[in-house]
Amino acid sequence: MNPLSRLFSWFAPAPPPDPDTQAGLCRIAELVDKTLPAAADFNEKLAAPVARARACCASLIDALPPAVDLDRQSFAADPLIHALFASADDIGDTVAASAPVRAYLAEPESRRGDTFFALLAARRADKKALGVAMRGDIVMTDVPQSLLQFSNQMLLLPATDPGAARAVLLAAAFDSLLHTFAEHIEQARKDYESLKTERELERVRQRSQPAHGRPFPSRRIAELDERLHQQFASLQPDTLIDALADFLARPEQALSLAAVELWVTRGGVIRSAGDKDAARIGFMELTSRDRRRHAVLPVRIRCDEAREALRKAREVREAHENILLL
Repeated sequence: MNPLSRLFSWFAPAPPPDPDTQAGLCRIAELVDKTLPAAADFNEKLAAPVARARACCASLIDALPPAVDLDRQSFAADPLIHALFASADDIGDTVAASAPVRAYLAEPESRRGDTFFALLAARRADKKALGVAMRGDIVMTDVPQSLLQFSNQMLLLPATDPGAARAVLLAAAFDSLLHTFAEHIEQARKDYESLKTERELERVRQRSQPAHGRPFPSRRIAELDERLHQQFASLQPDTLIDALADFLARPEQALSLAAVELWVTRGGVIRSAGDKDAARIGFMELTSRDRRRHAVLPVRIRCDEAREALRKAREVREAHENILLL
């Protein structure tokens, strides 16, 4: 490139973001603040952080294991599924309780295949207990043990096939980041309104006091005005864009995935690695915007079995309602 061409290239407009990044930028307007894209440097400041965040989300999704079957047979054969549910019946109950699954099965696209894919999420809650253990040939009682337990099992983000499932998971991961930032903005706006109320109350209080009873009548007002000014400045579009760019450039702080490996007996007792009476289970643990951790596992579910679970749940609900009417 000759010097003149290089000079003109400095003033040439930046190339438009790729379609994936552009989709992420549009999502910011939908989930964070619809006024932000009007800023002149919206794309310039956010294109690279959005691309960074979406690449990070893609890496997380690709780190998940392949989908496993979720049914009564897997409860009996797969140590991880056995650990995630207290009984085989709980699998059907979880399917029936999932609003996303119910909505998916009501759509025509669910008729296109025999199975569908979803993300199983559950909260891990180990429990300390006293149990029985063998020490050589001796049976020991009241031995401290840790029991692996899961609760709040949920089925999320149903999709027709692995490709569609990946796309849905990627979109949900990026949306989670934007929801996190949007929650920060909402809290900042509430804090701003609270400060305005506090300032007005302080003015009323000071006006109601005799002048000799308030030697520094304006000090508190000045402090509140300064805090209001700072809070107002933090909510301006340019400042929000800078903060969002910094947030999306480091998405690992709000969304991360870690591998967990345990050795667990059929009764749920956590043992040391290689224990002959335990099976090795591995799962991914997701830490999301609420800082709570969930075990996550892609699963494959038969459509006919899911519809049967819904039918049974409906019959139980109707029977319960009929009893209440008696």
